[in-house]
Amino acid sequence: DPHYVTFHDEEWGVPVHDDRRLFELLVLSGALAELSWPEILKKRQIFREIFTNFDLIAVSNINEKKLVASGSIARSLLSEQKLRAVLENARQIVKIADEFGSFSQYCWGFLNHKPIVSKIRYPRQVPVKSPKADMMSKDMVRRGLRGVGPTVIYSFMQAAGLTNDHLVSCFRFKECKPSPTLGTSDANRVKTEAERKTEEPRTKAHGEEMTVNSDPSMAIDTLTIS
Repeated sequence: DPHYVTFHDEEWGVPVHDDRRLFELLVLSGALAELSWPEILKKRQIFREIFTNFDLIAVSNINEKKLVASGSIARSLLSEQKLRAVLENARQIVKIADEFGSFSQYCWGFLNHKPIVSKIRYPRQVPVKSPKADMMSKDMVRRGLRGVGPTVIYSFMQAAGLTNDHLVSCFRFKECKPSPTLGTSDANRVKTEAERKTEEPRTKAHGEEMTVNSDPSMAIDTLTIS
């Protein structure tokens, strides 16, 4: 799936510090309970339209009754329970951002503001949760967030680059490692890496790292790019 390949090759594992993008990745990671990554990424534009491009203030003010009404576009994406959780989580994250200065400061504070580099050799070694994910999950639940169990939070950490779980054999492993020249924005860095990757041989099977946290019934076949 091209959306899945692009997400793996350009976004997954890149450290994110923008609150709107972090919220988007948290919502998409939560959706893994009901959909697979390829399904989520195909519908990503619909997610963005329904949740006002993941602007936290705007999402926290969405009319809940209209959002969850039967026959609404949102209900074709996620269950009523998940939709209500997105709105409640936006409200709680606004409070977190007020307390910590930003949602990014809050998330990265669990890791002392440095991503975890896992150095994984084989897909079977990719964890589904971690002590840090457990700690973040418990704190989020305490603050009133819903649907943020340790597995969801670990998927979020992987997607938002809080942890680099690319296999060491994957061309993205080195590209997602912390760089001393982190003055540029996340978006610029993603673009630079996307340009650089075109020069690299692309014979590795990749996307394997992302399949681990999917529900086994939605397992994604390893993508091989020749």
